[in-house]
Amino acid sequence: MFTRTGDDGNTNVISKRVGKDSPVVNLLGDIDELNSFIGLALTKIEWEDMQSDLMRVQTELFILGEEIIQDKGRINEETIKWLESRTVEYRKESGPVKLFVIPGGSEQASYLHVVRSIARRVERNAVAYSKELNFNKWIIVYLNRLSSLLFSMAIVANKRKNVKERIYDIGKYF
Repeated sequence: MFTRTGDDGNTNVISKRVGKDSPVVNLLGDIDELNSFIGLALTKIEWEDMQSDLMRVQTELFILGEEIIQDKGRINEETIKWLESRTVEYRKESGPVKLFVIPGGSEQASYLHVVRSIARRVERNAVAYSKELNFNKWIIVYLNRLSSLLFSMAIVANKRKNVKERIYDIGKYF
């Protein structure tokens, strides 16, 4: 489908025309990319708890996008508490984790690590754009906690697949 309304390099955000290179459009695009990669990861995730959590996150990312445009307080401390509680549950299953984990292992964990790294980039961009845009303070907290959740899920995915984590030992090479 096409409308031709964006052919001039502008788009509608609420009822206002802005450049497609504006901070708000860039941040919304970053969130869309993150959401799309979560969708891709979901095609490989076979566990119901992770599927359910990732599908909830996908919906919350749409809400997060709305909050960037118009703060209604829907991303809030309760949303953050849910991310933290799910991360804690996965960490209980994984047990202690040594830093630094080399991304990879099982196919499922690898997809989750890619999503985690995209979430980190979106968080960095949100911090940068927050200097120009006035949006809900919980958005940056949300993105920070989301990457922690995704990391924990990746570790658990490897554990569930009986794949040992590869650890980078600082100062030691091969």
